[in-house]
Formats: sequence, structure tokens, C-alpha cells
Amino acid sequence: MPAFRAALRPALPAVLGVLLASCSTPLLDAPSEVRQNRVVLPPVYWDAESADGSSWCWWGAFGLVGAEAESQRSGAWALPLWWTTSDPPYSESTALLPFYYGSTTLNETSRFYSLLYGYKESDTWRNDYALIPIFSRRASKLEDTVHTTVFPLCDWQTERGVDELTLVPLLGLAHVYKAGWGYPADDGDRSDDRMGDHSGGRRLELVNLLGIVSLLGYDDVGETRELRALTLFSNETWSPLYSRRGLAPDDPFVREWLFPLYTNVADDDGGWAYVGPFWGWIDDTAERSHTDWWLLGLLSRNQAPAGDTWRVLGIPVSEP
Repeated sequence: MPAFRAALRPALPAVLGVLLASCSTPLLDAPSEVRQNRVVLPPVYWDAESADGSSWCWWGAFGLVGAEAESQRSGAWALPLWWTTSDPPYSESTALLPFYYGSTTLNETSRFYSLLYGYKESDTWRNDYALIPIFSRRASKLEDTVHTTVFPLCDWQTERGVDELTLVPLLGLAHVYKAGWGYPADDGDRSDDRMGDHSGGRRLELVNLLGIVSLLGYDDVGETRELRALTLFSNETWSPLYSRRGLAPDDPFVREWLFPLYTNVADDDGGWAYVGPFWGWIDDTAERSHTDWWLLGLLSRNQAPAGDTWRVLGIPVSEP
């Protein structure tokens, strides 16, 4: 023990010097604000003040309590119960962390009352939190935009009249169910004007895993209605069940199939279809003709303005 005390004695002035310097040498605005020690009873109490009284500090109990001020900057603390700092327009304080925390910056105000409730607010938006991190809501003050999350159950976004609800979202990588509604009529990908005044389109999806597989999807946004099942890699061509049709009564647009039993393709120029190997047809709008075939084409009939033509094994057996 004597050897330990002898080794510790030269280090005490250095330790006290660090503690004293933290109070007596602040970030100064002017040389006149240099603090001079007034009361020195470390570690029980320490007090220092500048000659003009504009900069001062005190601390005690090994620095666990104290306060300081200089120009517009100020701070006080009673650790670990409470502390506050202020440097306008910035300020920060807490009491019995995490039971209260507040901060103010040039563009943002934050207040948190334990994990039960809190908010962040600026001139353009506000975030509210409850039962952190379970509930959060972000709302714009400039437009109709709201984003609400109830973790991990759902995520709801509203933006300019369009709502999107996601059930059990998994970090944006997967979800059990997703629905959107209120989409404008011009949000489709076809350019003609057959849709008329249709609006309020919907998008629905059941189970999506990493964008690799989607169990079931529905979409009537824009000018077509789409239904798909077991979509792979977000590409409908990999769906064994797919249907897309024009919404307008006079729109002939069709893309649908039930692989490998049924396919139907049609547009303004005509189209073709088949139902297994038993029956199919081909339409040619330019020639105003329609051809039906049966049994892989063993038997077919072509209907044209000039009359009907029947074929067996591709050989005409009846002509107009």
C-alpha cells in the first residue's frame, strides 16, 4: 500500500488539473470571459467566473451536478437524473432518461415522453410515435401525404388521394398482403383514350417473397384489368395463370393464359387463341376473316366475306 500511494501521489495534480480546466476554460467568445477560480474544494465543489460576470460555472459531487453559462450558451446537469443545454436556436434536455427527452434545432423540434409517446415536428411535416417502436405516423403540412406504421402488423401510406396498405411488411422485402386504391385513370401503360372517365383504380397482391414469387395479384389501374397467380421474379410471363383485358366495353385488348391449356391474345389487329389441342381460332381484322380449328388443325373452317372454306389436314374440302 505505501508503494501504491507513492505512485498515485504524482498523478493527483494532473487529474485535478483536468477537472479544473473543464470548468475554467470554456469555449470563449471574448478574452474578457476567461473564468477565474473562486471556490476550490474538489471534488465536493468548484466555482469559477469571468471578471465581467458573463461566463461562469460550478460543479460538485465529482462533477455529477453543475451548471455553466457563457454568452447565450448555458447548461446544467444532475447526473444521471437530468441535464439540459441551450445555444439558441439549439437546445437539448432530458429528465430520467428515457422518461423525457427534448431537443430544438433551427428546423426541427423533438419531444419524447418515455417510450409511450413522442413527436418530431418541422415547418413542413410532423412525426408522432406511440409505444415506441410499435406505432409511428408521419404527416406532411403542405400536401395530402400521411405514412402510418404499426410494427410489425401493417404499413399505410396516403399520398394525394392514393392509399396503399401493406399487412405484415417484412423490412420492405416481403409482405403477406398489399392493397392500393384511388389511383388516377391515367396511371396505366396504354396510350389510347378508350377509358373515358374511369378512375379509382386498385392494386391487390397476396404474399410476395423478396420479389421472387407473388402468390396472387390484381390490378385495374389505367385502361386494363389484370389478374395473375404464382408470378415469378415480378414478370407476368412466368405466371401459369394470367389475364389482362381492356376495361372499356369496346376495347378488344386481351392477354391471358392458363399454361399450358389455354391462351388468348387479341388487339385492334385481331388475335388468336387455343383451348388445349381441341379447339382454337385466329382473327384477322384487316382481312375480316375468322378461322376456327379443331384437333390440332386436323379440321378447320375459315370465315371470310367471300364465304366459308373447310379444310381437312390443311386440304380444302369445301370452298365458296
